[in-house]
Amino acid sequence: MLICLLGLLAGILQTAPLAAQDFPNRPIHIIAPFGPGTATDTVARVVAAEMSRRTGQSVVVDNRPGAEGQIGAQAAATAAPDGYTIFVTTQTTQAINQHVYKTLPYDPVKSFAPISGLSSGAQIVMVRNDLPARSIPELIALARAQPGKLTFGSGNGSARGAAELFKIMAKVDLLGVPYKTQPQVIGDLLGGRIDVTFSDFTTGLPPVRDGRARGLAVTSAERYPGLEQFPTVAESGLPGYESRPWNAAYAPAGTPRPIIDKLNQLIREAVASESYQTLLRTTLGVPFPGSPEELAAWQEKEIVKWGEIVRIAGMKEP
Repeated sequence: MLICLLGLLAGILQTAPLAAQDFPNRPIHIIAPFGPGTATDTVARVVAAEMSRRTGQSVVVDNRPGAEGQIGAQAAATAAPDGYTIFVTTQTTQAINQHVYKTLPYDPVKSFAPISGLSSGAQIVMVRNDLPARSIPELIALARAQPGKLTFGSGNGSARGAAELFKIMAKVDLLGVPYKTQPQVIGDLLGGRIDVTFSDFTTGLPPVRDGRARGLAVTSAERYPGLEQFPTVAESGLPGYESRPWNAAYAPAGTPRPIIDKLNQLIREAVASESYQTLLRTTLGVPFPGSPEELAAWQEKEIVKWGEIVRIAGMKEP
């Protein structure tokens, strides 16, 4: 019996490295928990194209929007842990949701194996063109003059968290309007149906640049490279304010480490590619690839940070 068990164990230990050597030998699915056109979707598609080019395998992006990323996260968490499902996501699913909702259909830490960070950035505070506010101080004054009247839209936890933190620090009452995706928020802002949003650069910058919406400030701690014309929220009267969204890649928990290492290598190569660098130049993102351990440590810090923001802002759902 002991000899059989030892033989079985030896076979298992030999199989994982061999599987990694042969990986991937069939199509890979990347689950994005937000809709087409979002920052996460855009990042996922560039990564997918680069991985496909390097492996010769089809890499398909599967959008699973809804419930602030919970639908996509659950799908990724319950997928086979064989390396053929990758979860490209943000702090919404991995650091914020667990503080907002009493229960989740996944565990942000235990359900996933970190692969690598992808990119980070900041958000732009933007308002509809006919709103009589051309700066953060003017927006604050307008909100204080009309408590609960001004509306902010959010299509993910990052956008909502940035707005809620603003509300607390500015001591204003804004009415939150939830959306399934951030592009829907932008559509309603341009249509005059909401007043304000704290948007990622991918969806927010185009209408600001072409004059369809007005940008007031950025959410980074310092003026953002390439957007120096916009002050920070912090320097506009709310010292200490900062919100920086990020994207990262995970696999289902239990995925063999040799497979994780192979995916980490492929993703690092994708992030270093010219097409990804072009995306970063367009969206003003900052790459932050690293080891699985570095992503795990980063996520741990983000969980603590967003837990405090959710508590202060009172974002917890009943």
